[in-house]
Amino acid sequence: MPLETTQDPQDLELSFAATRPFDFHAWLTTWQREFVFFRVDARNRINYMAPSVRDILGYDPETMLGRDYHEYFDVEDPMQAQLHELSERMMGAEPPDVHRCVARRRNGDRAYFLLRAREVRGPFGVVDREMMGQDITVRIEAVLSLRQSERKYRRLVEGLRSEYIIYARDANDFITYASPSIQKVLGYSPDEAVGRHAAGFYGLEQAGQTILDHFRRDSQAGKVVHNYAGEFRHRNGGVRFLEVQERPIFAPDGRYAGMEGIARDVTEAAAAAREIRELKDELERRVAHRTEQLQRMNEELRASETRYRDVVETQTEFIIRWRPDGSRTFVNEAYARYLGRPAHELIGESFFPRVHSEDRARFDDVIASITPAHPSATYEVRGPRPDGVMAWMQWTTRGFFDADGQAVEDQAVGRDVTELREAADLLRQKESHLTHLSRLATAGEMVAGIAHEINQPLHAAKTFAEAARRHLQAGGAERISTAIDCTTEISEAISRTVQIIRRLREFTKAKPVELESLDVNAILREALELAAYEIRRSGVAVRKRLTERLPAVYGDRVQLEQLFVNLLVNACEAMAGAQPAERLLTIRTAAADGLVTAQIQDSGCGLREADAHRLFDAFYTTKKEGMGMGLSLCKSIAEAHGADLRFESNPDGPGLTFILTLPTSGAPFA
Repeated sequence: MPLETTQDPQDLELSFAATRPFDFHAWLTTWQREFVFFRVDARNRINYMAPSVRDILGYDPETMLGRDYHEYFDVEDPMQAQLHELSERMMGAEPPDVHRCVARRRNGDRAYFLLRAREVRGPFGVVDREMMGQDITVRIEAVLSLRQSERKYRRLVEGLRSEYIIYARDANDFITYASPSIQKVLGYSPDEAVGRHAAGFYGLEQAGQTILDHFRRDSQAGKVVHNYAGEFRHRNGGVRFLEVQERPIFAPDGRYAGMEGIARDVTEAAAAAREIRELKDELERRVAHRTEQLQRMNEELRASETRYRDVVETQTEFIIRWRPDGSRTFVNEAYARYLGRPAHELIGESFFPRVHSEDRARFDDVIASITPAHPSATYEVRGPRPDGVMAWMQWTTRGFFDADGQAVEDQAVGRDVTELREAADLLRQKESHLTHLSRLATAGEMVAGIAHEINQPLHAAKTFAEAARRHLQAGGAERISTAIDCTTEISEAISRTVQIIRRLREFTKAKPVELESLDVNAILREALELAAYEIRRSGVAVRKRLTERLPAVYGDRVQLEQLFVNLLVNACEAMAGAQPAERLLTIRTAAADGLVTAQIQDSGCGLREADAHRLFDAFYTTKKEGMGMGLSLCKSIAEAHGADLRFESNPDGPGLTFILTLPTSGAPFA
């Protein structure tokens, strides 16, 4: 429904007085920080704009009247396509009358909005359209950051050698994760492995269950690392011999939650073959010996059902069960305490209304994705606390189905993760602040060089000014013409000084990440100018091999400039011990297969092989006065741009080559 703009806010406050403790002013303030209401005519001209646009986008509402609303909302922007892709893949579906768009703030920054439109009809048809816009910039930027972190850690796991498997299983010994290398080792795809019981992968399932039970008991008794070597079943029916090391996972309340492990395939080793035969004989003896014990253990397990029920009731995580219509069939005491209501009052009520309306579509999609083939899912949605504050809840839901595959019931285990999300936001702010401090430190190290760079054009301006004065004093048309030429040189020298100061100010300015279409060659040239004094002071010769008309890349100009400045200064410092005639810095760019590559090659002292794996580690440095943060920040900036930064030793001489590979946007720069 459209906002009633004619109703006095004081009347609204009085109408809410009967529903205290609702704070109308707090609600209105929160609403105005996030929503903008406006009305447009048939030609899309704005004829009303709410005052909240001033705080959200920075515009004066009066100046927007009569202008096409596309000047402010749904503007042409390279991020428009990425916004739709992020929304569809990671934010869930929205109602059909909601439109995602890119908006432009008054200061030029980009913002992201959800627009909902409603037609206003008169006696002769549609008169106006009312538009409600919601600022979702923070949500979109959070999704971008999460995707970058996901790609970073996925590369670490998926880059393992094929003989290693990383996996995880829950407290009931069902596999919850398996690295892609499991297909080469055991023949199962990760999707086939997830959801299977871990005992089914052992050479003998009963023996496997015994080992899993043993590991669980040892973990609950305090043992941290579990080692095992034995037979595992390949998908084709064969047997592989694996060495396994596992570590237990515990919930915040200290409850055993599962295992994380790494397995190495040692089938082909002769020593492993001998150990396999010995273990096989030992397992057969143990199976015969344990049969009676397992029967007794089953009886003990049945007897312990009461004890486990008590664990469910007293643990701190929430447990609920509900039917397909959302009505609860069970809640544990932790969930009842969280809502401040007795458990028996919650039974039979629908669970669905507690899901925030903006998250409901995504919640429905997740529940619909739970099938007999994929019976569980983990997701986060918002819901109200008893005090009315919206909190983020993380749930892991498992479905139960009948013989026909129809959903019978769902069970969810959840917890309040609001503080964890706030901590993640704070961490991202600290990382941005650290990057800014690094730029300030780099600029501080180059202060002498910047002063020298500024002094040269100022000295030239002074010289030409003196020459102009002498010519003007001498008089004559020819002298005056020469004086005019001198003033031109003075102007160019001053412009050069202003340009140097502007670049330094942009380099050291603290501002949010701003993605734009960039030319890598132009950024390299600016970085060379910032590091020019350091390059000359080090006696380094620069050779540029830049490929013209490179495809554009998306990124933050200042951060990429910082990355290149750090690499250039690092290269100069690496060549300090070389002979002056041998100090050569080579810079190359190229484009191929949708990627732009920039290479910075020095002829310095190189790197010991033993230190190669630590080069990008934070606080690692070979300099006496270095902090060890420069290359670590370069790596972080590259990963934040979806890029790859690596190094290699020069094949035809001393020194290293740092290689940055960035994905392109496809459009060439002239």
